[in-house]
Amino acid sequence: MKAVNFGIDLGTTNSLIARFENENVVLFKNPIGHKESLASVVAFRKDRVLIGDKAREYLQKDPVNVFGSFKRRMGTDYKFYVVNIDENMTPVELSAMILKELKRFIHTAEEPEAVVITIPASFDTMQATATKEAGMKAGFQEVFLLQEPIAASLAYFNHTNQSDEDGLWLVYDLGGGTVDIALIETKEGEMKVKDHEGHNFLGGVDFDSLIIEKLFVPKMSGKLNIDNFYEQLIERYGKYEKIYYYLLYLAE
Repeated sequence: MKAVNFGIDLGTTNSLIARFENENVVLFKNPIGHKESLASVVAFRKDRVLIGDKAREYLQKDPVNVFGSFKRRMGTDYKFYVVNIDENMTPVELSAMILKELKRFIHTAEEPEAVVITIPASFDTMQATATKEAGMKAGFQEVFLLQEPIAASLAYFNHTNQSDEDGLWLVYDLGGGTVDIALIETKEGEMKVKDHEGHNFLGGVDFDSLIIEKLFVPKMSGKLNIDNFYEQLIERYGKYEKIYYYLLYLAE
């Protein structure tokens, strides 16, 4: 089997793609704007689909047709209803769109057949299978999964002089949607996860929501004099929905 040189971090809030060449990791940049990361957000207009930062910006104009944080729903039957196209989208389908967009970052004219995609250590079998399915839908012929703490540990040990040390390492991964804590053991040049624990609904987006609930809303309620303002603010399709998403943007 040929070496798999392409790796993808399919994140809750941001994603990126890289290639391993000449003993170095090269991050590909978005040809539009030249950012290394891609916002994991998909927006559906009536005439086209927006992916990435443009989709995130569109959130303030038409929040009911913009979707993010779908990584947290991987491996479930959850559906996202898109008003503009009158269809339901699955987390796998939305993730596949992000992966396809990341392939556009590759400026070397290569069409990778296989890729490594990192996943949280707390992902179960169904979530891992869903991630593989998204990779296949994006056009990859083979998808290999690597736990994010392992990826972080490999990156660390490959760039330090400690690769020959045996021991236990505690690796924290606090992301946009999930938090993982993994106990890594290195022994005789090999590395493995001894144990891990995680929460798929504890991350940056939760902090953003709490900033609104605990800091913004109390300040605003005193000035607006609106009963049950927070409940109205977070109501789906409610009259304050656009304000809520603007506050989320400010909180982030």
